[in-house]
Amino acid sequence: MESIADVFKALGDPTRLRIVEMLSHSEEICVCKITEELGMTQPAISHHLSTLKHAGLVAARRHGQWMHYSLCREVLRSALQPLLAWSAEKPQAVTTGDCNCDCQGNARR
Repeated sequence: MESIADVFKALGDPTRLRIVEMLSHSEEICVCKITEELGMTQPAISHHLSTLKHAGLVAARRHGQWMHYSLCREVLRSALQPLLAWSAEKPQAVTTGDCNCDCQGNARR
């Protein structure tokens, strides 16, 4: 469960989401292209890529002085599958008889 949380934490930033989107349209992208496309400095992009790499969402390959990144699609799928399964499940009734508040078991509408 922690790895799923790490993936969602990594995806919780708009810049990182944009990077993942860019990578989803290519097999591999040079960090210089990501920097150019997003209009950010190379160190800022590298920081975001490091976060994505730590979560297992991207893989890196050095080519000369530049790093090339690719999306680890299986990791992304593995994190999303449980979420999709949970959202497809029919909600179960929860009894609130042991609740210490004054909600009286009324669900919010």
